[in-house]
Amino acid sequence: MYQEQYFLTIRDINYGNHMDHLALLNYLHETRVRFLRKSGYSEIDVDGLGTGLVVAELQCNYRKECFYGEKITVKMNLELLSPMKLRLNYQVTKNEGEVAANAIIRLAFLDRNKKVVVVPQWLQNLAKG
Repeated sequence: MYQEQYFLTIRDINYGNHMDHLALLNYLHETRVRFLRKSGYSEIDVDGLGTGLVVAELQCNYRKECFYGEKITVKMNLELLSPMKLRLNYQVTKNEGEVAANAIIRLAFLDRNKKVVVVPQWLQNLAKG
């Protein structure tokens, strides 16, 4: 499992005075990007061969409101659905572990010719634990 912590800024807050749904998506994305960078890769090259990733599916389940200045923790783990499909399971907590949201992002991987290819081996290995 990989995790990052963030403090909500004023730009994350909507007219309802809580975290905007786009802010949540940005934090999920930022966590994925940081994970890849720490692993030596990027979204446009996840295997050193130019294979990129695209989001094929996104689901969010909101559980608690998050407010300006609060610290949130975004936890992410990998689940291999098939040789061609990788799912990222997210849990967003606030304060002392209160679950604020759960999310699922299913990824597909494309070669330089935009053809769908198998999940890179290093990600398959991480997902299998």
